[in-house]
Amino acid sequence: MLRQLAWTIVQTRGIKHKINVKWVRPEYVPAYKPEKSGDLESLPPIPETAIGRDYALTEEIKDAPESVKKIFSVGHLGRKEYNILVKEELKNRVRRHEYDFSTAETKIANMTGQIRYLQDNMDKFPRNSKMKQLVQERIDKRKKLLKFLRQYDYKKFEWLLEKLNIEYKGHPESFHKLSRKESLRRLTEIHCEDIRNNKLADYRNLLESQQGPFLKEKLDSLKFIRSEQLELKLPITVTEQDIKKVEQQLEEWTKKDEIKQQAKKKKRSSILEVD
Repeated sequence: MLRQLAWTIVQTRGIKHKINVKWVRPEYVPAYKPEKSGDLESLPPIPETAIGRDYALTEEIKDAPESVKKIFSVGHLGRKEYNILVKEELKNRVRRHEYDFSTAETKIANMTGQIRYLQDNMDKFPRNSKMKQLVQERIDKRKKLLKFLRQYDYKKFEWLLEKLNIEYKGHPESFHKLSRKESLRRLTEIHCEDIRNNKLADYRNLLESQQGPFLKEKLDSLKFIRSEQLELKLPITVTEQDIKKVEQQLEEWTKKDEIKQQAKKKKRSSILEVD
């Protein structure tokens, strides 16, 4: 009994090495990355010479010299003013009127500007834990607002995603932990399924290649049986319709076979050209 058990263990260990299945752990993607958050667009292109939001509303800045405009530009005022302009540019895409500040779409646009600004900073400073927590909170809050808008006004939800260039990725209903054992089992099942499909395809091709000679032999046999029955004045069991049916099947097979042969020739010629 022990010998049989040891022999089965040795056999399974040997089979495990023969199966060509390799599992590689997927690369970790942080939650703040655009791949996870659903942002299909980076920061909008705002030049450094653009005037700050509050300063651009004044009449004096229009007639001011270039040196003064440079002082009140985004490049001189810093990243905080640049972030304000980013949010304003995104809000202008979706706001209903000039004084629209509290609708769902303007709130989502405002959060989208903050998220993209923080994502850009996280690429430069990936170890900033406070900023990482802040961007994750903004992403989760935006998901809740998008879920609310999707539930109550789906047309506006689609329009907003198109305007802000966002892909909606809701919270998963259940959490599934990734494990090596389960992944290897799934890969092995896929590998076995591929082997089975390849063998079935080879067997199907073999049967299709034998179909032509079989139909020719069948046609000759039917003609011979019919002629013998007519000569001997026996009850006729093979009609002309049966013979025509087999002839049609043979013609269809010959056409398919010609197409296959042409495809094989083209494939061989392309392989020779590449070599």
